[in-house]
Amino acid sequence: MTAEQLLARIEAIADDKNREFFSRLSHTRYKLYGARVPDVRKLAKELAKEGAADDVIALPPMCYEHVMLKGILIAGSKAPLGQKVKMLDGYAALIDDWALCDIACSCLRFKKREEFDAMKEFATAREPFKARFGLIAIESCFCKEEYAEEIGDVVRGIRARGYYVDMGAAWLVCTLEAKVKGAGSKILTSGAMNEAASAMCAGKMRDSRRVDRETARLAAEYVKARKGNKKR
Repeated sequence: MTAEQLLARIEAIADDKNREFFSRLSHTRYKLYGARVPDVRKLAKELAKEGAADDVIALPPMCYEHVMLKGILIAGSKAPLGQKVKMLDGYAALIDDWALCDIACSCLRFKKREEFDAMKEFATAREPFKARFGLIAIESCFCKEEYAEEIGDVVRGIRARGYYVDMGAAWLVCTLEAKVKGAGSKILTSGAMNEAASAMCAGKMRDSRRVDRETARLAAEYVKARKGNKKR
């Protein structure tokens, strides 16, 4: 598949209204066509079925939707883990927007220990979007009791800084609490998270229907007390 052929496929699913709306939310450097995520996912499936995945991945990024296609196709690749991690590393360097990270992560089907270890390395990277990718990948695939303690180690080992990293950590800990009762709140109240991520996590627990109300209340109290202690 050539760049021109791929661009024509992307233009066919462009949505001007969605482009205007999304451009107000995103600070991406890539050109936007406004294609909706379900349509991009559908196109990715078509391209994979046609045997064009490798071509799409290899082409230099042409627009936002092309970068998202790369992420979806790499995430769904059946390449050996070492090769797949290398491709994900290259993809992480292209990410400049939360959706480019999170949509690709939602397509991962990781289950194995070595896959968790690879995403743990991502999560503790210094590059913000690589770190977020690792955090959201773990949130998507490994929020299970057998990984709960190690997820705490992951959160404590975060080195990257910034809103997207903090929010990624908050999502991870909240989802862990929803799936393994007590595990997420244990991480939160251990001081493993920075102040901003802690506040985000408590907010997500408050808004989540899967986290019980008492846990959410205690999370909010912890954040409030932590802020109060800092002012003293």
